[in-house]
Amino acid sequence: MSVDHDNDVLLLVCASGKQCSSLLPLLQGKWRHLRLHVNSQASEERLKTRYPEAEVVRASLDNVDHVRRIMCGVATVFHVGPSFHPREKEMGCFMVDAAVEEAKRGTFKHFIYSSVLSPQLRKLMNHDCKNHVEEHLMESGLNFTILQPSTFLDNFPIKYLAQQEKPVFPALWDTNVSFSYTALDDLAEAVSKVIEEREKHYMAQYAACSTMPMPNSALVAMAAKVLGKDVEVSRIPFQESVDMLCKRLYATTEVDARTRDEPERMILFYNRRGLLGNPGVLEWILGRKATAPEEWMRRQVGG
Repeated sequence: MSVDHDNDVLLLVCASGKQCSSLLPLLQGKWRHLRLHVNSQASEERLKTRYPEAEVVRASLDNVDHVRRIMCGVATVFHVGPSFHPREKEMGCFMVDAAVEEAKRGTFKHFIYSSVLSPQLRKLMNHDCKNHVEEHLMESGLNFTILQPSTFLDNFPIKYLAQQEKPVFPALWDTNVSFSYTALDDLAEAVSKVIEEREKHYMAQYAACSTMPMPNSALVAMAAKVLGKDVEVSRIPFQESVDMLCKRLYATTEVDARTRDEPERMILFYNRRGLLGNPGVLEWILGRKATAPEEWMRRQVGG
């Protein structure tokens, strides 16, 4: 069941998001049948302009009929769920079920799921959602690969700090708590290899970290070194931090209580515990060292 670039349909879910935006340049021109799922008209228009050779489809992942439509004829899917959506679990399970239907028709070959590092951490609601989707996928009978990235290094606002005469890092949680970070470019390269190498990665679960654990304070110190100026840390009060995260996730602070629960619990968790992992698995997939944070920062600011 090797990859057939001329006949296989490759579906990317949430194709206008961070993960697929880094992945698409690595796939462009390789696949004759590339299907890109989006949720909004703005994303649809943007991707149609940027990738005119691809089929761009708009669909609601919480609508079973929409999910079946975008999965029709698909051989490989890279599913990125809408993280922090209150129905993320149901959406992921709908995608798995639609893939099972396609597998019965003989077309479907590989379900690649972007999950999260340590989905067992149930206090984090977004982790718990992904944990349920992982379980549903494992029990589906499909050939699957699960990638588990950590918090993205690309969320660190190095460009924002570079624009400031006296840089101030807005800390939404305790900067002394350690995390293992994932560089989006590393993840994209790993996903592209999993797509291309197919059978080699069947039934695998990969922790996808680019770094060993380090606190945000270490990133701030690296930023000061790269920018050549002191970077002050401003600890943002809890409710203001939640508002800032809601604004980033949903483009508004006016969200219902269930939607607000997820960023609230994440900040409370991150104030005491981080996400800890090891880059060894990701480096094995890549066949190279993962991106170092200081190297990433220098690339971002052209240094």
